Amino acid sequence: MTCPKVSVVVPVYKVEKYLMQCIDSILNQTLKDIEVILVDEGDADECRAIIDMYEFGLKKDSRIRTIHGKNGGYGASVNKGFDIATGEYISIIESDDFIEPTMYEEMYNYAKRLDADVVKCPYFEYWDKTKDKEEKIQLCFWYAKTKNLPQNKLFKIEDYPILVAIHPSIWAALYKNEYLKAKNIRCIEAKGAGYVDNHFRLQTLCQTNKIAWFNIPFNYYRLSNPNASQANYDIGAFIQRWNDVHKMFEEKFPEKWEILAQYCIKEEWINTFYRIARENYKITEKQAEILINNLSYTKTDDIKKTTQINTKDKETLLKFKKDPESIKDYIEIVPLAKNKRPYRTKFKITFFGLPFLKISEKANFKWKILLFGFLPVFKIIRK
Repeated sequence: MTCPKVSVVVPVYKVEKYLMQCIDSILNQTLKDIEVILVDEGDADECRAIIDMYEFGLKKDSRIRTIHGKNGGYGASVNKGFDIATGEYISIIESDDFIEPTMYEEMYNYAKRLDADVVKCPYFEYWDKTKDKEEKIQLCFWYAKTKNLPQNKLFKIEDYPILVAIHPSIWAALYKNEYLKAKNIRCIEAKGAGYVDNHFRLQTLCQTNKIAWFNIPFNYYRLSNPNASQANYDIGAFIQRWNDVHKMFEEKFPEKWEILAQYCIKEEWINTFYRIARENYKITEKQAEILINNLSYTKTDDIKKTTQINTKDKETLLKFKKDPESIKDYIEIVPLAKNKRPYRTKFKITFFGLPFLKISEKANFKWKILLFGFLPVFKIIRK
């Protein structure tokens, strides 16, 4: 029995609204020689019934393979898919996204021609149509940064480190199965989504000199799913995942960190330090200590040299680097962080020094009007 050309691993969790569109876009590929591994997290929604329809029912397809049960989050689901994948190449697809019908035919042929271990490509950002807004599709926001990446040529990450300064997008890629197994490349198994994509991305890019860039977008990355990880930010998870990244570089390839540090700064800054410096996220004492430890891995010169963050952000990061404990001046330490940005007072009316009316603002355009400074009388939330 011959192995399929591509194994498609699809972690499934709370996506009943989008799952059929995702699976259909995979099954309708012009490349028919694929296997589709649906890893069902076992949540109490309609996803199981939808999967059963493709495995046993009206939409039955022999290329479908399934794993059911509480797998322990996104990373664990991906790893379970890897464990049974028999394809020459592996793809990961988010179960609320969908893909162009020629994706695997074009990417597989490109990968084979170059004998690539990893093929990366851009993607489309996608928003669903609503009663108030039209459907929206646009090329990924960072696409201009990839204009100098070579076509039809293999390279190593040191040659084009910009690939670590953009969105991880581990699903806009093909990975040679043999390569993943030889290097024991796995996802971190953390609760929930766990923000394990960046760690996985860096593992795949730092252990080969056979990376290829294919300058055609195929994935539609859905940004209008309210249950997606990008819509439910958890700063604690990002702090821990960056600690995992730093330890990985220190243990496995410290020489690459010397080259990549100033490019990795943007991703780490945006997802950790920026949040606490500009958006007042609450974190625990332990998370603050990990954050300070993370900063120790990046040299002052790398912060000064980087072109990936603006001058204002660079100055703040340099201040943190000079006095790491000053990070705590920007954050509210709580016993058990909810990792949410608190309301901040934007406008206050007082009489004889006593509060009468206060207007407070939060992230995502949330406003509260408080009478006497504590009694909520009005709340506005922009969806």
